[in-house]
Formats: sequence, structure tokens, C-alpha cells
Amino acid sequence: MVVRETRAERRRRTREELVASAIRLFAESGVAATSVEAIAETAGYSRGAYHSNFDTRDEILDAVVSHVVGSLEPDLVAALHAPGGALERLAAYIRTFLQYCAQRQVETRALIAVIAHRTAAAADVYDELVAASLADIVALFEEGQRSGEMREFDPVMMASLLRRALDAEGLRVAGGAPVHAVTNELIATFGQATRSVPERTT
Repeated sequence: MVVRETRAERRRRTREELVASAIRLFAESGVAATSVEAIAETAGYSRGAYHSNFDTRDEILDAVVSHVVGSLEPDLVAALHAPGGALERLAAYIRTFLQYCAQRQVETRALIAVIAHRTAAAADVYDELVAASLADIVALFEEGQRSGEMREFDPVMMASLLRRALDAEGLRVAGGAPVHAVTNELIATFGQATRSVPERTT
């Protein structure tokens, strides 16, 4: 017995295949160099099928981001809320992100390509999105400061620096850079940058 897809199921599958096609092409060529026709053709559909699922270019960019972030965010949130001190959880956050980049190279390159495109096209909008996405890491820094484990610094600025460093190094890891070496260096760098320095006794 052949089970036929419903119209909603067929539409959902088409949309998922178009997003998967966009991820591959964004990873290979970047956003600006990827046409609607290429996304549709690579997925095995017509331009009309693309436009019946996505009204604007921003919609497929959002769908790519949602797909990648959706597969990564639960692990990042778990790392930030695991037992242990703020510095330990910061290290876990960095490690989790870079391990994802090493294991899911295509998705990582596609996500960074979308971020780079939006940074160039609408920097103010990108900055707002970054600020919203950094709420958990800002909260971790603030907790570390309250407990005395971390020194006083601007937690929003430090979180932004961390995010940009992770994007840059995540792209290198997705390109084959040694994940353990990059991870250890970033953990050491941001640990040193945020850790409280014990007062010297004379």
C-alpha cells in the first residue's frame, strides 16, 4: 500500500529540501553569489516552487539560520546552565560551539556566510540580532562578576567579542583547522580576559 503525502507534508518536504540546497550553496559560494534559480535547481525544483515557499530572500536566510541554530542552540544552552562555576561553563560553551563547527562543517560555513552577508547589508539589524542572541552569555558573565569569579568588565562588550571570535575561529575549524588547539586557545584567552585576579598580599 502506497501512502501518499498530504499537501501540507509535500509542501514541508519541498521547503526543507530548498533550505538544504541553500545551505550547501551558501557554504560553497556565499549568499550574494547564490541565485534563486541555483537553489531551486540544486534541490530539483523550479523557480516557481521556490517562490511558493519563500516570498523574499530574507525568508530563506532566516530559514537557514533557524535550521542551523536549531541544531546547535540546545547544546549551547545546556553548556551555559550546567553545574559548575562561570569560567567552567564559559569553557564548555566555547568547546560545544567549536565541536559543532568541526562536525557540521557545511552548516557552519552556511551560517557564517549568512552572518557575513547581513553584516555587510544591514549592520544595524545584525547588531540587534547579535545583542538578542547574546543574552545567555551576558547573564553568565554577570553571574561570574556577582560571585567574584570574574573581574569587572562590560559584559555586553565581552560577549560580543566572544561571539565574533567564535564566528571567525569556527569558520577556520570548519575549514580544517585543528579543533582542539583552537578550542584550548580560546578558552585560555577568554578565561584570562575575564578571570578575577587575586589581590597580592605583601
